[in-house]
Order: sequence, then structure tokens, then C-alpha cells
Amino acid sequence: MSSNPFLEQVRSSFQRSRSLNAGPSLQPNRVISEIQNRLERELATAKEQAIATFEGLAIHTDLPGSSPSNSESSSDQEEEEMAANEFMGDLDIPTIPASPSSILLPTAARNYELKSSHLNMLPSFYGLPNEDPLTHIKDIFNVVSSFPLTGVTEEQLRMRVFPYTLKDKAKYWLNSLKPGSLMTWGAIQKKFLEKYFSTQKTDMLRDKIFLFAQQDDESFCEAWERFNGLLNQCPHHGIPLKLQMRMFHKGLTPSSHNIFTNFAGGSYKTKTPEETYELFEQIAMETQHTDTRGKRIAGGSNDSSSVQISKLEQKLDALLALNSRNPLKEVCSICETHDHPTISCPFGAAYPEFVQEQAKLVNSYNRGPINDPYSQSYNPGWRNHPNFSWRNTQNQANPPSLQRPQQSSSLEDIVKQMAINQSNFQQTTQAAISKLEVQLGQIATEIAQRDLGNGQVKP
Repeated sequence: MSSNPFLEQVRSSFQRSRSLNAGPSLQPNRVISEIQNRLERELATAKEQAIATFEGLAIHTDLPGSSPSNSESSSDQEEEEMAANEFMGDLDIPTIPASPSSILLPTAARNYELKSSHLNMLPSFYGLPNEDPLTHIKDIFNVVSSFPLTGVTEEQLRMRVFPYTLKDKAKYWLNSLKPGSLMTWGAIQKKFLEKYFSTQKTDMLRDKIFLFAQQDDESFCEAWERFNGLLNQCPHHGIPLKLQMRMFHKGLTPSSHNIFTNFAGGSYKTKTPEETYELFEQIAMETQHTDTRGKRIAGGSNDSSSVQISKLEQKLDALLALNSRNPLKEVCSICETHDHPTISCPFGAAYPEFVQEQAKLVNSYNRGPINDPYSQSYNPGWRNHPNFSWRNTQNQANPPSLQRPQQSSSLEDIVKQMAINQSNFQQTTQAAISKLEVQLGQIATEIAQRDLGNGQVKP
């Protein structure tokens, strides 16, 4: 049996200590202290030798743990070489990391083949304020669950397709993250929700849950669906089921309260939160096709009547405004402009027959039609004929820049038609106003009768 050199040294030291003439109480302590120091030195030396031996094996063999050491040593060597070959112009050249993506995919996910049909099925998220990040995550779950899993898990596949679902601002946000910082799907999901599901949005959704109230035109089924939708939009609301049922029951309208009381057979205070939830589900199923709308007592039936009166008043104001508009401007028969009527034309002295004709038209419109074959309005073209004119026209000359119209009868017809249209418009407007006044009176009577029937006393 071979002897240990260290033990031989200990034995020789102990024998030397016995031959010394030291006191019996001090001699054993000195030997023990010397042995302890030697043991510590030998253990430290053995540890250093073992570490050096392991590193040598890792470098010269294909052990599983050898790749990080190789990569670290190679990267260190590359950094040293780059540092040795640095130039001032390198500051103007951007450096791209070996893996610029913020998502560190496993090998199985990188080798998965994504087809165009898979990419077309993926949802899109642009990072807009009106988009719901929770809905986007749920859509990714639903789409990826339909993909074939060949050598890859569903979580790894979600990591692979997630960058393809982001567009515009959301894509820019993902690229701004530190490369290789997201190594699991949980980390990706958490980082995404931290960015696009803000604290303000959480507080807003919680407030909507706490202050839930059924709308006047909302059925029980619609109110229950809307309440559950608010809970799903904020899954981290932290509200227990018991308090949820209390909030929904408190926000119901009186008619929905009556429906719930009839289904529950009385008060719900003796029921558990789970039983109350099932009861709400049953009522929603039973009433989803009956369209039982809940109307609140406050405001009562006067709300709809007030809305109708307001609409009628708006229509009446519009008609009055339309009736008070300036009428169509008359076209001067001499100058053919809208600046002034024929009676006020500055060239009326040169064409007195046109001025007289226009004045007679206005008077005939006010008095009614006059059938006088010998009046000035009959055969107006004969008045200017030289054989039928009693005026002295030898010294009268027309302005050189103006020419008399050849078809005065057509202008007369136009003016008459305009007068008729204006009269018809006034009659139609007056009839519409009268009809609105009758409707307003009927609505006022109906409201008064309804108030008396409900026992309300007007102040």
C-alpha cells in the first residue's frame, strides 16, 4: 500500500515535536495548528489544479458546456482585435449586434417554416390609442392554436410569429428594445401589455365597472353582456365575485329589478355569489328574445315627449327662417342686371313703357288679374309701332350703348311666374306652420293628460 506524501510529512512533524523539550500542554496545540495550515494550503492547491484541468478538457473536447466558453473567448478575441485596429472614422459607422432582434428564439422556433397562409391569418396591431392589446394577444392565441406543431411548442411558435403581427409604431417600439432581452413568451406578453395597457386605461375600466348602470334603451341581456365585457377588458380588476354581483344588481333599472326579483323568488341576499351569477345568466337567456327594455322612473315618459317637442320646434324655426329670407331679386328689364328693379332703372326715362309695364304688373299682382284687351299690357309690341304711336318721337333718341329687348312678352311671363311661385311658397309655408302648431297643441294636451294620469301635479 503506497503511502501519502502529505501524511508522511504530518507523521514526521509529529515525531519531531515529541523529541522537543516543550511543555506537554503547549506541544499538541502547535502540532494541530501546523497540521491545519498545511491542510488549507493543500486544499487550495488541489482546487486550482482541478479548475485548470476542467477548463483544458472543455477547450479540447466537445462537451455541452464548452460552447459558451468558446463563444466568450472568441468574442473577447474579436473585441481585442477591433480595439487594436480602431480608427477615428469608426465613430461615424453604426455597429450592428450579431442578433439585433429583441426576441431570442430557441433553435426549434427558428427552424419552423412559416408559410404565406400562416402569415395572412395573423392579426395586426399598429399601436393606436383605440386598439385593445388584450384582444390582440387573444387573437394570437387563437390563430397559433390552429398551426401544426412539428418539433416546436405552441409558446415557441407564438414567440416566432409575434413580430409579424406588429405594424408601424408598434413595430418601431419592438425594434427599440434591447437585443435578446425577451427570451420567453411570458416576457414578451408582459412587456407588450406594459407598453400599450397603461395605468390610466386600467383605472378607467375599473371606474366603469364600479359605476355600471343599465341604459334606458338597454335590455337585461344587453346590460349583462356589457358588464361581462367590461370585466373581460380588465382581467386584472381585482374585484371579487361577490362585489361584482352587487355592482351589477345596483346598476339595474327598476323594471329589470322587478324581473330579477320574480326570478329569484324574493331577495337575493340569501344566495351565494355563484348562485347569483347563475341567476343572472338564466335571466339573460330567458329575456334575450323578449327585448324587455328598462325604463327609469326619473324623467319618466316626459323625456321622449320633450325630445319630440324639441324636434318640432327646430323644424318650426327652420321654416320661419326660410320664410323670412330675402326674396329673389328682380332682374331689370332694361339693363338685365340684379342691381335694381325695372322701376328704379337709371335709364327708365328713355324707356318709359318698360317702367309703366312693370308698375302695372305689380299692381295687377296685388289686385288680381285684369282682362282688359285695350289696356297697356295687351299687345305691348304695338305701343312702339310708328303707325300706332301718338307720341312725338322725332326728337327722342335712344342711348347708343343700350338696345331694347325684342321679346318683352317673355320677360313679362318670367315675372309673372316668379310672382306665382312666391305666392305658392308662402301658402305652403303657412300651411306647414299651421300643421306644426296643431301638432304642438296635441303633444301638450297628451303630456298634460299623462301627468294627470300619473298623479303628478304641475307647479
